[in-house]
Amino acid sequence: MAEELENIDKFEAKETHNKLPIGWLILFWGLIIWGAFYLYMYTPSLGGWSQEKEYQESVTK
Repeated sequence: MAEELENIDKFEAKETHNKLPIGWLILFWGLIIWGAFYLYMYTPSLGGWSQEKEYQESVTK
């Protein structure tokens, strides 16, 4: 057990030096951007969209 604790720095350096694949980064940032867009477009206090407003527009057409 003591040998494992002595080599913990080497183990951590070995396991954490890998970079995240580009596809995962694109997915991560894409979801953040999509979430911000979704909140802006479909939150009444931010974007002004509401189901009642949509209904009234469709009725007047």
